[in-house]
Amino acid sequence: MRSVEKLSETEKMIMSYLESNPPEECMLDKITRGINRSRATVLKYLHILEARGLVTYRTVGRSKLWMPAGDLEGTVEYTGDTSRDSELIKNASKIHRNLLELLELERKIDDPDKLVFTINTLMDIVVSNGLFRRMFPGAQCLGDIMDRESMVLIENRMKSRGTIQVDLRGRDGIRRNYSLSVTPVNNFWVIIGRDLASSSFSKNELEVLLTITRLRSSSGSLEELMNSIRDELSTIMDLKQLSVVLSDASGFSRAYEYPESEDLTEFEYFIYRSIETLETVSWRHDSGLMLSVPLITEERARGALIIRSPEDSIASQSLEIIEMVADEVSEYLEMEKLRQEKDEFIRTLLAMNRVSEIINSDEEEEKMLEKSIEAVIETLEFEMGCIYLMEEKKELQLRVQRNCQKPSAECAWPGSSQTSLRGPLRRRGLYT
Repeated sequence: MRSVEKLSETEKMIMSYLESNPPEECMLDKITRGINRSRATVLKYLHILEARGLVTYRTVGRSKLWMPAGDLEGTVEYTGDTSRDSELIKNASKIHRNLLELLELERKIDDPDKLVFTINTLMDIVVSNGLFRRMFPGAQCLGDIMDRESMVLIENRMKSRGTIQVDLRGRDGIRRNYSLSVTPVNNFWVIIGRDLASSSFSKNELEVLLTITRLRSSSGSLEELMNSIRDELSTIMDLKQLSVVLSDASGFSRAYEYPESEDLTEFEYFIYRSIETLETVSWRHDSGLMLSVPLITEERARGALIIRSPEDSIASQSLEIIEMVADEVSEYLEMEKLRQEKDEFIRTLLAMNRVSEIINSDEEEEKMLEKSIEAVIETLEFEMGCIYLMEEKKELQLRVQRNCQKPSAECAWPGSSQTSLRGPLRRRGLYT
């Protein structure tokens, strides 16, 4: 195989056309149109290329079908301009091998329990493993995840190998305590971080938890419980606002709030997301960090505990305590609900018993009805009530009423409590 000879631009265009089209498309007229050159010019260069052994033709009728010559002994091979091909191949191969090696190295530094990352002299984060990228998405330098005090500790440790404990701030505003092992390597540093959040609470934090647990069973009202919780939480964090928001079919309602502040309407999206996902949701506000912690009972959230702090982040230990407090509040609300249902049921039984005693007495009908309505109102703690009786004409007639301005309309409103009576009267009465 002979060495490659350089071609002119027109010769390159002709060769490119012949190589990219079948022989039946390579007659003189079609080549002329394909490369936008004159017929005489194309014919001239075709003969030149033929003389150099780069093209050949075969005759079909009166036409010549031109085609590249085969790679035969004694011909010159045409391969285009390949002066840089070997360099391109070498570089592409090197990139390919490096990428494969990089993927393998990234797999090896992945650890479900450890952060692995490197920094340069400018504190830029150069390399990081999968756990680091998940915990601190978008972090490009240490300033994105550390406060100034922690960065000073890192700078002091960069002179020699060692370990320090610092708080790293995630995108959700939660600060987690890590033990960082710093190893200098030439002009950069490899850092391995271990989460210390699972460590035991401090004595003060444990006392706060114990006190709040006791308060749940001793508080006489939700307001009393939340005021005590606010005082306890203020000892472990900077607490600006504490609220309890309940959710039902009609929307959100505030069961407790201290201090009374701005409308929470602009935060409803975060509160709703917290309730729907049963997970704590945090977001930054102009005045600091806000948390929405769902109040969960039997895998369903009845509302959320809202925390506002003037700081831009919160320690993970404090977050765990807040979530435990939310569980205590949820348990208290459930106990209160059951207590109210129990009290209402007992009052209903007492009212029915008193009415039964009155009906079974020997008193006149009018006095019996008056005593019955009074007994029901007093026992069930109603504000008003009336009794209708079905007369022989199958019509309801008002017989007794208390505190009803317009008994015929006011005492039969939708959702009112109605009780039917059967007894010696042999007629049906309705209490509302």
